[in-house]
Amino acid sequence: MTGQLPFQRTTPARPFAVTGVDYAGPVYLKPIHKRAAASKAYLSIFVCFVTKAVHIELVGDLSTAAFLTALRRFIARRGCPLHIHSNNGKNFEGARNELHVLYKQLHDKNYVGEIAEVCANQGIQWHMTPPKAPHFGGLWEAAVKVAKKHLHRQLGNAMLSFEDMATVLAEIEAAMNSRPLTPLTEDPNDLSILTPAHFLIGESLTALPAPDFSASPIGRLSHYQRLQQRVQHFWHQWKREYLQELQKENKHIAPNTSFQPGRMVIVVDDFLAPVKWPLARIVSASPGVDGLTRVVDLRTSRGIIRRPITKICLLPYETENEKED
Repeated sequence: MTGQLPFQRTTPARPFAVTGVDYAGPVYLKPIHKRAAASKAYLSIFVCFVTKAVHIELVGDLSTAAFLTALRRFIARRGCPLHIHSNNGKNFEGARNELHVLYKQLHDKNYVGEIAEVCANQGIQWHMTPPKAPHFGGLWEAAVKVAKKHLHRQLGNAMLSFEDMATVLAEIEAAMNSRPLTPLTEDPNDLSILTPAHFLIGESLTALPAPDFSASPIGRLSHYQRLQQRVQHFWHQWKREYLQELQKENKHIAPNTSFQPGRMVIVVDDFLAPVKWPLARIVSASPGVDGLTRVVDLRTSRGIIRRPITKICLLPYETENEKED
């Protein structure tokens, strides 16, 4: 039986106060010298339990020291987490042990000083899933699946430098943090949505405008344009799969009555730039002779359009019965 959501997933907290972390990879980086062998690197993916925001760090190896440096970079930009959840990897075990030693050292009465006292109050509690139980970490495993599968699909055997890989990962992180979670209001004229980025920067993320290089021959592109092409390929494929997952949740064997006026939807459009989500509100439904709705009229920021229900994805919302409960 599927268990209840952990209380950390439903308790309000600042972004990344409760964090899940896992590794993905390896990815191969271009060597500095032409005759040198390619170097391995890994992705350390941090996922916020409450907001589902994602933070990606590029790590040089699987050692405890490399993970601790990635953790220090994560804390420097996202704040110190109160709880970290992970699987039973050896590198995570080492990190937990070293943090525990540091935590005990800072709490030692012989180790005095105002700075040490402040740091001691920020002890991180580390939680590990049981051995051989990856399904206990489904939240961060899903983020690893998205980043790893699409990155390998786009890169293939190509190798990027450390700087180029870090740039691509930052834009992939922005794309994942721009996904719509739920409408902000129930106003039929309001097309604003809540995304993980709202919890990080207070508003949705916006990408720099760039030409569409997704269909351009790679031999005609400059180095910068090739990086943009890889990000655009990742965006189109991940967006398509994310929308398909939303459509799966809205499919029913019984007649679907969810297409009510005022519901917010995402309009499927494969030709938009990254971090752009075409949003609309349902104005009216057009049932067929059998009483089933297959076409709806939508209000967008540019006017009224008509689309089949196979080209829209309903955003989740709270029903009146759920509000009363």
